[in-house]
Amino acid sequence: MSRLLQIIIGIAAAIVAIILPVILFNKDQVAERLVEAGSEASLPMMLAAIVAVLILILIVAALSFHFFRLLSQIIDTVSDGEPFTADNSERLNRMGWIALIFQIASIPIGALAAYIAINIPSDDFSADFEFSLTGILFAIVLFILARIFRQGAAMRDDLEGTI
Repeated sequence: MSRLLQIIIGIAAAIVAIILPVILFNKDQVAERLVEAGSEASLPMMLAAIVAVLILILIVAALSFHFFRLLSQIIDTVSDGEPFTADNSERLNRMGWIALIFQIASIPIGALAAYIAINIPSDDFSADFEFSLTGILFAIVLFILARIFRQGAAMRDDLEGTI
């Protein structure tokens, strides 16, 4: 399942990576479309906001891909019968940092998306801006699991040393 998610994230990132230079090389046409849509905001600011959101989405997509790659590696060690390893502890720790970065990244992404939504009068486009405590709790749980796995690996190493 995590490999499927990696494929989906990779495809989505590729689409955004294609859209980004198209927007940058066709600024005039994008500006015309924004004016046609009824945007009264500064066109350079709107273009900058759109490009910034796309760049942030690419960063989040890359981190998501890495997150699911780490998860896949943990799942592989579980199926091998060796889940309590120092490597898995480090993977869980990295996953915790990625989860925390997701929550921090949601602030500028949400603010920029809200700016774009406010300045394009349309019923087809809206943006909700929300900070999730659930995401913070998820990151904390991952950090706790990393410590548990670290301790489990140390206990397993001690047990192997006594036999």
